[in-house]
Amino acid sequence: MKIRNPHCNSKTPPHISSEESPLTLLVLLLPLQLQVHYYGIPVAKTSAVMKELNSVSGKLTLLAIIGDPIAQVRAPLMINAAIEAQHIPDTLMVPLHVSPGSVQQAIEGLKAVQNFAGAIITMPHKKEVMRFVDSASTPATRCGACNVIRRDQHGKIHGTMLDGEGFVASLLERDIAVRQKKIYLAGTGGAGTAIAHALAAHQVAELVIYNRTVSRAEALIRELSVFYPQVQFQLGNDKPAEVDIAINATSVGMGETQELPFSLMTLNPQSVVCDIIIFPETTALLAAARQRNLRTHSGRAMLAAQIALMLEFMLHGKKA
Repeated sequence: MKIRNPHCNSKTPPHISSEESPLTLLVLLLPLQLQVHYYGIPVAKTSAVMKELNSVSGKLTLLAIIGDPIAQVRAPLMINAAIEAQHIPDTLMVPLHVSPGSVQQAIEGLKAVQNFAGAIITMPHKKEVMRFVDSASTPATRCGACNVIRRDQHGKIHGTMLDGEGFVASLLERDIAVRQKKIYLAGTGGAGTAIAHALAAHQVAELVIYNRTVSRAEALIRELSVFYPQVQFQLGNDKPAEVDIAINATSVGMGETQELPFSLMTLNPQSVVCDIIIFPETTALLAAARQRNLRTHSGRAMLAAQIALMLEFMLHGKKA
């Protein structure tokens, strides 16, 4: 059977035979520009990875990513590439589109699936899923949210939060120190809260927190002060000044919007500007920072740093 790529003129691309695996063919259904370089992984490499998964048997260990919407997620391709690179046999990640009102049903159903190992939890379920896990790690409990779950051999679901640790790891991998630094954070949602906890745990000197709803920033500061009395916490505004790192952990900049989550005008030349948004990779904030010759750090770097942590937790229960 030949499967036609609707983005190509020929019935079947010349380098692909009709015997290619379904997963390889799935990659071919992507728009041509994404085939050339999809989420930082060249398709030549991706296709080679997918060809190794040319059969799905009863031995398959299933991983998932759960969110709403789900069509925009890039994690499955990255996770599956990492699985192949690490030579983890018979393991595959798939997206699951679950609406907010169906999270409990989804989690209860996954408890009964014996070859289900774990899942990434993405927006908007990070807080809601905490109500349905059987246990949660200290970071997840403190944040009131989790972004990855695993199923144990008894069908129990355990959750943890790796947004913060993944973000800090991505900075440290690029020699961007956080210990004893002054850091500005915009956003107090699930990811922002996780990042705030992780930064405090890594002993920053001062953390300035800004949120458009001031009461939410104040509440987070009170919460953090209990757990990390050695850190100085300050209420911020949309004009960060004299900070070593400025972080956007809001949704401002997602998609095609050109709005900035905070001003760059008062940052010093040595400041690093970070954005946790994954799509687009270069947000309006990062583009503006580069125009000012400021060092930048993207959301995709954060996600890449989380891949190893997520796999360890889902498959081996580590980093709980």
